[in-house]
Amino acid sequence: MLIDCHVHLNNYYTEEGKHPRPTRENVALLFSEMEEHGVDHAVVLTSYLVNVSRPAVEELLEILAEDGRTTIIEGLRWRSENRTDLFRMEERIRDGFVKGIKLYPGYDRYAINDPSLEAVFRIASKHDVPVLIHCGDTFAKGAKVRQAHPLLVDEVAVDFPEVRFVICHLGNPWFVDTAEVLYKNDNVYADVSGLALMDPGEAYMKFLADGVQRLVAYMGDPAAKLMYGTDWPLADMGMYRELFDRLGLPEDAMEGILWKTAADLFKIDLG
Repeated sequence: MLIDCHVHLNNYYTEEGKHPRPTRENVALLFSEMEEHGVDHAVVLTSYLVNVSRPAVEELLEILAEDGRTTIIEGLRWRSENRTDLFRMEERIRDGFVKGIKLYPGYDRYAINDPSLEAVFRIASKHDVPVLIHCGDTFAKGAKVRQAHPLLVDEVAVDFPEVRFVICHLGNPWFVDTAEVLYKNDNVYADVSGLALMDPGEAYMKFLADGVQRLVAYMGDPAAKLMYGTDWPLADMGMYRELFDRLGLPEDAMEGILWKTAADLFKIDLG
């Protein structure tokens, strides 16, 4: 069993003069990639923006309605235009269409511990859905990395102990800081997505492997806290599985990392 807990259906690269690929084509491509690489279920995260390259959650819910291969997490639009309507988001969560909330601190120009997010965390608490948080390095040069530092997750984890938080990308490159937050807080998890978006090369691969191994040594049982994810289509699924296999994670923890923890956290019915 394999759950990819971190994929997108955005168009990140569009050749000059060409229109972005329609969302339905991206969905078909996702399912094709999943089949080729043995992925049984994908957790799809929507963006903090809505435009021709980044579909709205309503569009994805319509296209993926009742498709058992996917779970949808709604990206929060907070500082950008067309801010998320929290009332509508809560309805989608209440009705079971959306299974979590994704924050994009740094990208959307707010910090993880921004006081205005209390209303968002209260919704997550009320409906027992996780809050995923982009942490660490950013894909966009215009984002502010300090606002996405994993140590800030500790502050919201302490203030909202009933909410389960996910540090995305292991907070790369701050693996040790992420390890401390995971070790200290029972309500914090992490995914291993987006550590490399292309062939990383041996020097960077060694950096990743050393960092992840130190994280595991510090935090304790990785099966209970870590989840497999790729960040597709930014990362190729085949390349990413090879990278993941080289991280040296404990073999006896693989079942939890590859699917069990994600299935529990996102309430995925694998029947």
